[in-house]
Amino acid sequence: MRLARRLRLLSRLAESLTDAGLLNQIPEQVRRHLIGEQRLSRWRIQAVVWGLDRIEAALGDAPYPRVLLKGAAYIGQALPIAAGRLPSDLDILVPQSHLADALTRLERAGWSAGEVSEHDRRYYTEWSHEAPPMTHPLHRVELDLHHNILPPVARTHVDANLLLKRLQPSRWPAWQVLDPADQVLHSAAHLFLDSEARDRLRDLVDLDGLLRHFGAVAAFWDRLAPRAQVLGLSEELALACHFCATWLGTPMPEASARSIASLGPHAWRRAWLLPLLGSVLKPTEPDDRPARTQDMAATALLARYHYNRMPLRLLVPHLWHKWRARQAPHD
Repeated sequence: MRLARRLRLLSRLAESLTDAGLLNQIPEQVRRHLIGEQRLSRWRIQAVVWGLDRIEAALGDAPYPRVLLKGAAYIGQALPIAAGRLPSDLDILVPQSHLADALTRLERAGWSAGEVSEHDRRYYTEWSHEAPPMTHPLHRVELDLHHNILPPVARTHVDANLLLKRLQPSRWPAWQVLDPADQVLHSAAHLFLDSEARDRLRDLVDLDGLLRHFGAVAAFWDRLAPRAQVLGLSEELALACHFCATWLGTPMPEASARSIASLGPHAWRRAWLLPLLGSVLKPTEPDDRPARTQDMAATALLARYHYNRMPLRLLVPHLWHKWRARQAPHD
């Protein structure tokens, strides 16, 4: 129970038990925790829906796409994996050429990034794929405004125009979502290119849910591997499918699974990358200290993350600045 809560999967478990008609068969002491987490999840989802309504009003008649990403997109499509989420922020994307206009409209409506240092301003403006996180005094969710799904200076990066050309409608007329294949690839990139892979089993559960839902249409599998090649996310897709199939039994057509696996890391790279990822993704009990090997794997993956995120000529000064900022005395 405690592990499921820490992994942010307890409310997901509650919703699954509810759907199966089994929640009332759970012992009362356990059921109370499940119901409490379920109610919290539903409240937070409503907070996201309300926040999106206010953001829609703030953007007004802006003549450019507004795209829901990640959890907001799952909610906006009423996907099965939307149930049981515990969102604390919402992610949206607009074309980079309209980012300044969107920020201006949001700021006029009371959204603010607070104080941003000159270094951080430059980081977000020139190197990142998103604006600084924004908050609003009347809303309980943080807003992350993106213009891409990966940093433009990263070794693995994506042409956002390719994403914008294949947008799909959500259940709300003002909002769109990425193409199903692109949603899977974004989720895979978010998990396997992020800085911290610990306690991220929920992200793998999300990928499993996306593949099961969209994969019910046979044509989806025919498009997935070619799309990964177009976007430059073949390795991330192969890793996602490997761990989903191995850990969660995600069903995949045999031919598609072979095709995707062939796009993944070569044998020598698999020999060290898969054990590292497997070690760090495996959750530890709340009262247990992570094994030393897991700490070492996490450190190695953190180094991999920084190496992938930006060139050394930008990375070294950036890390130096962050280190100095942490050493500076705070009032």
